Amino acid sequence: MKITMVMGEAAHSMGTFVASLSSALVAKGHDVQIIAEPTSAKRYRLKNVLPLWLVTPRRLFLIGTNLRRLRRAQDVLKNSDVIHVHGLKAALYALVLTTFMPNAPPLLVSLYELNDERRDTVWRRLLFRWMDSRASLISGSSLRLTAKIDRKSSADTDSAVSFLVSPRVEKLLQTGMLNRKERVSNWTKLAAAERLRNRGQLVLGIGPIEQGKRFDRFVRAMQRVTYPATGVVIGDGDPQLLAGLRSYGTDAQVSFLGWRKSLDTWLQAASVLVITSEWESRGFIAQEAMSLGLPIVAAPVGKLRDILLPAGVAVESPPGESLARGEHLAGTSPEAELGIGSLVVDTDDADATAQAITKLLANPSIWYEKQESARHRAATWPTTDQVASEWLGFYRRFQSAQSQPENQSTPKPQTGDHND
Repeated sequence: MKITMVMGEAAHSMGTFVASLSSALVAKGHDVQIIAEPTSAKRYRLKNVLPLWLVTPRRLFLIGTNLRRLRRAQDVLKNSDVIHVHGLKAALYALVLTTFMPNAPPLLVSLYELNDERRDTVWRRLLFRWMDSRASLISGSSLRLTAKIDRKSSADTDSAVSFLVSPRVEKLLQTGMLNRKERVSNWTKLAAAERLRNRGQLVLGIGPIEQGKRFDRFVRAMQRVTYPATGVVIGDGDPQLLAGLRSYGTDAQVSFLGWRKSLDTWLQAASVLVITSEWESRGFIAQEAMSLGLPIVAAPVGKLRDILLPAGVAVESPPGESLARGEHLAGTSPEAELGIGSLVVDTDDADATAQAITKLLANPSIWYEKQESARHRAATWPTTDQVASEWLGFYRRFQSAQSQPENQSTPKPQTGDHND
């Protein structure tokens, strides 16, 4: 099967997933080609990338370059058996090139974008309507994204397509779990190598520097932690926001280091991972931390609910989200204790977040309990091969449906958090 993937500028979850899925499909004997934003393609080491992503037309001659790229990309998409796009920018790219294409291949869309009401514009609503009319399948990671598409959910909702697993989990599960003493030793060496002042156990934040990640919450919490600890954030992004966070984090003695290639080194040196995001579309960093037995402090937002909470249990949902079928609220019991491999808190509450961090740092018995449950949960997730096989099933299904008469075609499913 000839599969074309399209990917715009990608964060960790999107980039690693596209790299993993494309490699798994190639290993199964399929022809996979990728149209991707160049910087992301390089960062995630994508293979068989076609140089057809649009360039910023700072000079007049680049307009002609973009037109040539669009024509070539249209030919590539036309000759594909199936098109799988990742993210809204990639979806727009593919929609523009295929909407008036006769006998266009099936278009499958995977969404990863932030649940952000500020971005709920007329333009986006029109894009979702357009996507709904064209896409054979939409795999959504956000209730607000998928709720804009007027389509009933299907049995595919609980599939591996809906719950994506970081491709690094399988490898990380094969490594031994480090105890607290070993992690502190790793952190001592890492702090010396990075020339950081070691004030105590490493409390880690990882992610792109953008508004939705809310690293200001991380700083406020670290100001209130009452146990010796060092706060470090790994990630790059908005330079202006990063400068502000670095200035803000000085009083809390939180270091913002920019991006580091070897995340495993940091995950194996940390004692706690803190996730302060308003929304987590895939939660790959949380999955990778749990695979290494690293306890987490986080709010159960987006996919973190599936990752951190027991089946059938939910804490109070953020605005705009509802409970999935079969879920019940935890009530007034200490919700933090519900977390699998984690303490779940409202990360907008700096005191509660600091208390959870302190609790893990100061209580080895709780820390080891969370470490064990984290690793056990990670071992239950589907493998990369299982996820690739499921996507292949969808590809074949819609390729077959494409050749059926219109009145016999199968209904379009929608996967994701539609029933949250």
